Amino acid sequence: MNESEYLQDLKGDLANVEAGYRRLESDLASSNDAIKKLHENNSLLKRQLDDMRRSRMQAGDGPDPKRGRFVSEACARYLAAIAIVGAARHNKLEHVSDRDAVLSRAIEALGMEQRSALTTSDIPLPTTYAAEVVELVWMYGQARQFGTVYPLGAATVNLPSLSTSPAFGFIDMSGSVGEKSPQFANKTFTPQKAGGLVRIPSEIDADSIVQLGSFLARYISREMAKWEDTCFFMADGTSTYKSMKGFAKAALDASNKIVLTTGNTAPSDIALSDLRNLRAKVSSAALKQSAYYMNATMEALLITFNSTANGKVYMPGATPKLDGFPVRWVDVMPIYDTSAAASQLQVCFGDASYHYFGERGDLRVETSSDIYFASDEIAVRALERFHVELMQTGAAAVLQLAAS
Repeated sequence: MNESEYLQDLKGDLANVEAGYRRLESDLASSNDAIKKLHENNSLLKRQLDDMRRSRMQAGDGPDPKRGRFVSEACARYLAAIAIVGAARHNKLEHVSDRDAVLSRAIEALGMEQRSALTTSDIPLPTTYAAEVVELVWMYGQARQFGTVYPLGAATVNLPSLSTSPAFGFIDMSGSVGEKSPQFANKTFTPQKAGGLVRIPSEIDADSIVQLGSFLARYISREMAKWEDTCFFMADGTSTYKSMKGFAKAALDASNKIVLTTGNTAPSDIALSDLRNLRAKVSSAALKQSAYYMNATMEALLITFNSTANGKVYMPGATPKLDGFPVRWVDVMPIYDTSAAASQLQVCFGDASYHYFGERGDLRVETSSDIYFASDEIAVRALERFHVELMQTGAAAVLQLAAS
């Protein structure tokens, strides 16, 4: 083979290589397009899955009376995740052996991406989950059960209350019809902030997230219910209660009261006649829905009223009654004992639906600042805003022990 033939063959080989390279380049371009499309489809699928997860999480399982005193698993995960993210923000998960797993599950529950700075301001408690926790408050407490829960749409709300109601009567033929003008008075609702901190250890296990969230929900609900009930029934109008007056104090100030005679300063001194006389202090219009409100320990006294002379005036059971009127147990009201408790407001009677529980916004749950640095604990803060007000003074009466 001479030189020209060799060069001719070399050119042919080079042409074949170039053609192969072009085909490979084309194939690579096609592959890149396919990979790019695959990435786009994968990103779209991920976004859709995230949206579905968030949608399911926002919907939750919903409050279910059959579930008992527990929130849904989704709500429990969300509450625990708020605490975990707050702990991570304050570097309180560094010593946790499965820190990455714990944080990963928390982030998944919150439906958020992990960033260098995690803040609880980005993860408010969804309305559905707030409703689940409030549902537990309702189950633990009596204020929301027996009062009228009224949502307040502003920082200060004025609601009209009927102060005087003119009576209708007969009118003579061709006689003038006098004006019947009811008088109204405004009741001002100024919701006040209430709540507290829950301390939990920073040693969190990835498998205990649901249990942690359930504990937080129950603890927050119990404490909120206790304070709501205290304000609703026993607030005395002082600064401790932000000038709010409970069912008992509102009745006392309206002079709808029965005061035991001198020397009767203990709950054990209350007689059946005292409880019966209490009913006369309530407006007849409110009697139909009225009930007695007292601590459950008072049953020890009520049961003694059943006698041969009185008959069975007290009916114990799941729905106890005294003279046919319901008896409702309120944990925050004074207990029954034989010790002197001068001027104590012991028993209420009336229609508690006239006592409004005004709530402003949803219950908020978030982590606090690094308050428990020394003890290496996490602080979870629960806050709500509410105000209580009796809309009709004739709907409530109170029995007060003697002053001396």
